[in-house]
Amino acid sequence: MSRADLGERWQRVFDDTEATAAEYRDRGWEALALHPGDVNPIVDEARLHVLLPGSEFDEANDLLSGATIESVRVYAAPGETAIYRLVVAENATDEIAVCVPTFVLDSDGEALEAAAADAGRVTIRLRPLDDRDRVEFAVDDPEIFFRDPPE
Repeated sequence: MSRADLGERWQRVFDDTEATAAEYRDRGWEALALHPGDVNPIVDEARLHVLLPGSEFDEANDLLSGATIESVRVYAAPGETAIYRLVVAENATDEIAVCVPTFVLDSDGEALEAAAADAGRVTIRLRPLDDRDRVEFAVDDPEIFFRDPPE
């Protein structure tokens, strides 16, 4: 399922992504707000493939090359047919942040959550359409990724 099929809730996650990146920039960080075309679960590998436009992937790849992701924050949003998460990969030492909106359809959620619990992480893989390269980081506490947002 593409972002076009997810409607207003997905658009609000995009808006939150932009606002979050702006907050980092206001603090003097270099921050990217990414705009995936698709997010595909690879359940047996406890991984999400986040498909990005080529130029946006290149920007994220350049920013993160040589940087160590020191922490990953996950912000949850409720949904009716999917779980929505804004994942922010941070390097506080270099003051960089990459904000990645994601979704997992309810039909894939339970299996991905079980695989992530077994693996002890959820891997986020950023990639361009031509699959020439990739950037990966992990949410090392999968419970944070799958926990329902507070009411």
